[in-house]
Amino acid sequence: MLWKKPPQMHYTDMCIYIDENVPKIVNAGENPQIEDTIYNYLWLLVKALAIKRHMFEKFSDYDPYAFYSANRLYFALVKNQLNQGKIIKGKLIRPIKSCLNYTKALLNPMRIEYQRESFRMVISEEFVSKKFDAFAYKEQLKNDIKNNHEVISQFSVLIKDSFSRCGDVLDEVLSKSPFNKKSADYKNLKISVLLNCFYALKNKNKLDMDPTTIYTWRLPKSMQNYIRIFLKEFYNKLKLEVIDCYQAVNVSDDMAEKILTYQETENYEE
Repeated sequence: MLWKKPPQMHYTDMCIYIDENVPKIVNAGENPQIEDTIYNYLWLLVKALAIKRHMFEKFSDYDPYAFYSANRLYFALVKNQLNQGKIIKGKLIRPIKSCLNYTKALLNPMRIEYQRESFRMVISEEFVSKKFDAFAYKEQLKNDIKNNHEVISQFSVLIKDSFSRCGDVLDEVLSKSPFNKKSADYKNLKISVLLNCFYALKNKNKLDMDPTTIYTWRLPKSMQNYIRIFLKEFYNKLKLEVIDCYQAVNVSDDMAEKILTYQETENYEE
């Protein structure tokens, strides 16, 4: 993927290329090189226009926004190509003649959608973190009971099996990225996420949800915030894996209370 506009190329050239070649991407996978180029040009175009308009206070928002918008625009262009001339919901679908004008018109609506999506992700992360913390506290209180039921050893087996498949979990998370799984960009993104996991465990002995520094592997530094998004989602998935493993071998609340009640009765009778 091109992370910067080639010096010899103008943005108008990119737009002309997109407008001329959209008909060739209607059938997914038929012209992969053209598909990748159109997506890449849309990404470069959106980022340049957004920076020019000073749409975000933080520069780290421009790359994620460009990915989000390029996805929306790409599939909107394909859908328009398929439906133009049809009447849908009483409206005649007219062809998009200029991707540049279309992109300019949608920049602000897409920014609002991007910010809403980012907000939903933050809320989801907070929910999982609170659930994980409450879960850990509850399990700590019942630790003695669980030890008596060999839960720890069973949990250990499950968690080792689960974490042996963490690569598949990460692939599931990265499936939301625009990169083909076999591409170098996908590989570099995956290595970047794992690299941040490694340094978090090495330096802090835990997976840090909001590290100060984000490491990149053969990707531009401007991608740091985009990597951070996937890193947080990966950590959330791992937390849910831990909760699922624990619940699979967990002593139910009713059973724990019965055991506690029984132990208290035994102590009283003694």
